[in-house]
Amino acid sequence: MKVSSLISALALTGAAVAAPNHKHKKLPTTRIANIEVVDTPLVRDAIKEVKKFIPLQPYLYNHVMRSWLFGAAAFNNNATLKAQIDLEAHAIGTLMHDLGWDMRPDSPWVSKEHRFEVDGGIGAIRFIQAHPCAKKEWDELRLGWVYDAIALQAIADIPDFKSIQTQWMIKSVGFEFPGPQSALIRSEDYASILKAYPNDYLFRGTNETFTWMAATKPDAIYNTFIQDFGTAYVPGFNATGHRLFDVIQGGLQGEVAAHGSS
Repeated sequence: MKVSSLISALALTGAAVAAPNHKHKKLPTTRIANIEVVDTPLVRDAIKEVKKFIPLQPYLYNHVMRSWLFGAAAFNNNATLKAQIDLEAHAIGTLMHDLGWDMRPDSPWVSKEHRFEVDGGIGAIRFIQAHPCAKKEWDELRLGWVYDAIALQAIADIPDFKSIQTQWMIKSVGFEFPGPQSALIRSEDYASILKAYPNDYLFRGTNETFTWMAATKPDAIYNTFIQDFGTAYVPGFNATGHRLFDVIQGGLQGEVAAHGSS
């Protein structure tokens, strides 16, 4: 299936309101960093996949693990909330939310033409669909939750009106960034997660990765916030002529020339 067709199909799932039957299915669990988490073959394989970041981007592996675990800790502290969440979908959406950051030269996830959020969303969907569990357990609604969360992770406001599943994948990533600890997560859970997956290189690693994106796939990052990293760090980078602003200004000048300024 072409990427454009896959995105279009997933977009249609936003109108669906019926929850699939799996949501209340009892799933196996384990403990990671002393946090109870869902433990299905798909989740275990997703962890194996993101471990491949470790040789080149160890901070990225720690980042996605913390994102998942912070969300899981919040759910464990709120039984009412936990009952509403598809824990397996949440695990995949958080663990795989930054596939588009993969700096390996042979990355199976990163394209030259798509922004990292789209690369990540499409990569996660392809990962799920290639798994033996996909046919029986993953319908378009669940796939749509994951794609939406990853594709919309860096866009304010829009995710606020998506499903609770999508919202909580994004909120879990939000727990990751420095600031006051959330009251939704116990202090001892923060401590155990950070001990297992230290947060000591997130901003340096992010800066390196965003600069790499601007240098290696400029056509995909014009008109996104990654553009600023190109301007700041990539010699010769110039977004002028590629921005929506430039399109509007060019049209404005042509319009004035043709019709006058009144």
